[in-house]
Amino acid sequence: MPKDFTHTQNFPTDPETLFKLLANEEFILAKCAATGSLTATASISPGPDGSMTLVSTRVLPADLPGPAKSLVGDTITVTETQVWTPADTNGSRTAQVSVEFSGPMKFEGRLQLTPTPTETTITTTGKFTASVPFIGGKIEKVAAEQTTRYLNAEERVARERL
Repeated sequence: MPKDFTHTQNFPTDPETLFKLLANEEFILAKCAATGSLTATASISPGPDGSMTLVSTRVLPADLPGPAKSLVGDTITVTETQVWTPADTNGSRTAQVSVEFSGPMKFEGRLQLTPTPTETTITTTGKFTASVPFIGGKIEKVAAEQTTRYLNAEERVARERL
């Protein structure tokens, strides 16, 4: 059964400044490095209407339960695609996000970038799905824990750069 996931990040800046940072290749590579990536690539594709597609691919050490690690080996490749809408009048944006893993796992969800009176938040919601009999739930749990660490590192790196 897929594992639901929700995580909120808080950034001490306005939506436009935050989004410029998020859509910066140097920042994307820095957040990947901060989470232990062995290698990483990033691409940014602006749309003519103000939309933006961000793609990062990183290779990480496989930190999985024993039986799951035997399915993927010592490393796992993670490709994350964020397809952002143009900004609303107040700077809000949403993105569809998908994460493909080199193992039998995926994440599908949504990002909501929203201004508040003092900061900008990003709320990530979605589901992890592992297609492995018997241990899929355990793999989904580990993936959710790793994603929380990744998003916390992303927030820390962003705060250092703002």
